[in-house]
Amino acid sequence: MFKVMIVDDEPAIREGLKTIVDWDAIGFEVAETAANGREALQKYERIRPDLMIMDIRMPGMSGLEVIEQLRENKLRQAHVLILSGYADFEYARRALGYGVDGYLLKPVDEQEMEEELRRVYRTLEQERRVNVHRSEPVPVHEVVEQMLLSSSGKEQLKAENLLQLDWNWYQIILVELREGRGKPSEGLARSFRQLSDGWTADAKTVVFRAGSYLGILTGREVTTDSLQQLREQLIALEPEGCQVYLAAGEAVKDKSLIHDSYEQAESLMAQRFWAGESGILAAEPARADGEGTVPLAGEWADRLYYAVDIRSTDAVGRVLEELITACRSAMLSEHDTKSLCSHVLSLALSRLPGSIAGSGPAVQKCLSLIPELYALSTAGQIIRLVLQHIGELLQSMDGGSHESVMKQMTDFIRRHYSDNLKLEMLAEIFNYNSAYLGKMFKTYTGESFNHFLDQVRLDNAKEMLAQGMKVHKVAAQVGYANVDYFHSKFKKYTGISPSAYREQMGDS
Repeated sequence: MFKVMIVDDEPAIREGLKTIVDWDAIGFEVAETAANGREALQKYERIRPDLMIMDIRMPGMSGLEVIEQLRENKLRQAHVLILSGYADFEYARRALGYGVDGYLLKPVDEQEMEEELRRVYRTLEQERRVNVHRSEPVPVHEVVEQMLLSSSGKEQLKAENLLQLDWNWYQIILVELREGRGKPSEGLARSFRQLSDGWTADAKTVVFRAGSYLGILTGREVTTDSLQQLREQLIALEPEGCQVYLAAGEAVKDKSLIHDSYEQAESLMAQRFWAGESGILAAEPARADGEGTVPLAGEWADRLYYAVDIRSTDAVGRVLEELITACRSAMLSEHDTKSLCSHVLSLALSRLPGSIAGSGPAVQKCLSLIPELYALSTAGQIIRLVLQHIGELLQSMDGGSHESVMKQMTDFIRRHYSDNLKLEMLAEIFNYNSAYLGKMFKTYTGESFNHFLDQVRLDNAKEMLAQGMKVHKVAAQVGYANVDYFHSKFKKYTGISPSAYREQMGDS
């Protein structure tokens, strides 16, 4: 029997795990429990369990800190299964980097737990056989797991010597499965069995478990087409709606370099958020221009608001795609990108009820999608979700106007004359070359863009002056930051100064 220690700060979970599993039947016995990380470390020295089942998030000392200390104390052989809630998944992924054996999502599924325990049992049995009977054959996928996931260089070398594969090259492919709105797939063990069973006849393919990933060691040439075929095969095995991501490390000639291929694939998978529609992560050349500027939420919110205001889903899509590109260029993390997108969306949509009567309920419905953004797996999914909801918003507001671009543009200017409008900005919104748009505008209105904008502003200024507003306030209200400039413009267009006009209208 192999000894198990259960570590969790909730007594109900400790007792529950002791009772829901037939430990004897699998080959384990629960030798001890601990209520926190510090107690676990103290008892570890005395019990020396073969396996620790440990909550990743505990008060005082987290499960991650326990694992770090075990590794620092050279206790590399300590096998660990971590327990984590869905919200802790990214945190739990860090623990996988310490060579833990896997993770189980709370609430723990009995069947899933027994599958994980049987897998760990096979690993422990293999280690026992290696230590006692060096001549006994060891399953090759277990050797690969030991070689790639062990934290000890000596153990890696030992496993490498046991890996009797005489191939021309070796390459690692990692596979991540995610269900629904980015939820980590709970069917990893099922997919491992199905994929393993389907490829047992292939002498140049080894399927193994790599923490939260499926791993494939192949001696065949990996191409984009072969990765796509593999992805389609995996999609067929998984429930509908499951997302499949693949990352391939470089092919190496020497078995001692397999770990390098694994690390390259793992590094690529860490960029899964930026995966395109194919779901395949490929290495990209380094950018010569270096890190980009961090996007400013206010500027992008203005652009998105204007795109929504002209009822153009095409313009909304362009703004979203350019925002995501800017986030990636600035090397923002997945969390920071989601936070920025949520902030931009909130700022942009919150302006609509003030400019479009009756849009409040539709805007609130659209804003309710923001929490969903944080559960999405990729940047592309963010664009699709936001575009879908904004499209529904525009339909509910009688969006998608069939008016000409020029009519939309003049209406837009009349609504936003007080903003810092530029022809170049409108050219981006309407997706035109600025020079060409300027010519179209003059043909349609008979006036240049700047002249038309000034006229709209000054017409509104007249109304405000007639109501007795002070000149400097009127200037700011209609979009002129400089009062003297406003004064000269007003006099040029009306032949009278703003103050004289106000007095004249007051006397009438």
